[in-house]
Amino acid sequence: MGGAVLTRAAQQAPDLFAQAIYLAAFMPATDTPAIAYAQSPALAALLLPDVVARALRLNVAPGDVVARGQLRDTFYGDVDLATADAAIEMLNSDAPLSIATDTTTLTDAGWGSVSRTYITTEHDAVIPVGTQRRLIADADAAFPVGPTRVVALDASHSPFLSVPERVAEIVCRAIPV
Repeated sequence: MGGAVLTRAAQQAPDLFAQAIYLAAFMPATDTPAIAYAQSPALAALLLPDVVARALRLNVAPGDVVARGQLRDTFYGDVDLATADAAIEMLNSDAPLSIATDTTTLTDAGWGSVSRTYITTEHDAVIPVGTQRRLIADADAAFPVGPTRVVALDASHSPFLSVPERVAEIVCRAIPV
């Protein structure tokens, strides 16, 4: 739910942001909780409640082959096995529920004034690329001045692990000098 945090922070303190960069993240529309996207029919059909529940656990047992396989397939589809397993070990549910359930009223002077880039992940099993494109279209419709710059990655949900050099390159190019 990092996209919800970024959206809220940019709304509250737009002067602190040179660029808002969303990477396979929810970019919630005004007064819409991020969880509304996660509960949409398009995502509900993909995200098995079992997988989500396991992702929110603090400790996925190393011997739980089924759970680890589901998490790898869902969150780390193109990440090498050792890196995916290390990432699974770091999954936690430390964020308050309000990150997903609260809403933010977006304004032209707040979030709308921040340049934004959205990095889509074409093979995402968590936030399908169609949902990512819908988030972008909704943002651009609500804030047509300075539309979202979109960069597509041929990756699954965790490109910061599967193609980190490419992600770094995109981020460096997105930030104004």
